[in-house]
Amino acid sequence: MAEFPVPLDNLIAYVKTLHPDGGPLENVSDAFAVSEQLDEQSDALLGYFVDQARRSGLPWSQIGAAMGVSKQAAQKRFVPSQPSEESNILRAAGDKPFSRFTDRAVRVLFAAGHLAAGQEGQTGDAQPLPIGAGQLAAAFFSEPRGLAAKAIRQAGLSPEQVYAAVGAGPAPQLPNTDRAALRDLTFDESAKATFREALKWALRMGHNYIGTEHLLLGLLFTDGQVAQAFITLGLPPQRAEELITAELTAYQADLQGQLTSMGRNRPAPQPTEPGELPAGD
Repeated sequence: MAEFPVPLDNLIAYVKTLHPDGGPLENVSDAFAVSEQLDEQSDALLGYFVDQARRSGLPWSQIGAAMGVSKQAAQKRFVPSQPSEESNILRAAGDKPFSRFTDRAVRVLFAAGHLAAGQEGQTGDAQPLPIGAGQLAAAFFSEPRGLAAKAIRQAGLSPEQVYAAVGAGPAPQLPNTDRAALRDLTFDESAKATFREALKWALRMGHNYIGTEHLLLGLLFTDGQVAQAFITLGLPPQRAEELITAELTAYQADLQGQLTSMGRNRPAPQPTEPGELPAGD
């Protein structure tokens, strides 16, 4: 087998460059963030080749065997086994609300909720207004490093253009990622349709999470009023798909380039002694 493209030494060196003067806890925090990104990319990588295998006509039994799992396990991972799969991922109540949403996607929801609450104040309605696709679209800019905001900007659109087109915004940047608090938010039919389409895109892309990129694609492929507003601005759904794919490809290439460069130019970090970390952590 060829040498693994991302050696552990390169990953360790990369984490240490994020906060060169940081202490052990900062290193742990940075390592956790990097590991989450790698997990997302590994899921996307596997999902891509599983999709290619299915397109070539291979049965799930052979795909499962190649993965070292049963046919049923492979199908369960990559195919929603029943319609309730959507509610399991997107539900806003229970022990783990929106558990498959990334932190950025969760913050977008809270930012959208803030916009809906502001509109409630303007109308004088005592009841909380549900979050709609317009608030979701405006809230993408509350996470400027998210793929949705990047894709919209790559299309040449400014936040002000989007705010004017969807009738909402600007949205604040909120630190809240308490998924349990999402149960207090309500969503109208346009937002629920966005979630359903976002789930389809996540599964289609081989991802087991829902990020801002899936929410943007979900919103644009619902063919609702907000999607039409984006088309008028010059961002049809197919163009958004191209931009998001390009962003994902660029991210993967950039990360690989950084790791490869560090492997050439930096001495490999010395491995820690076994007793330095508590067993089981």
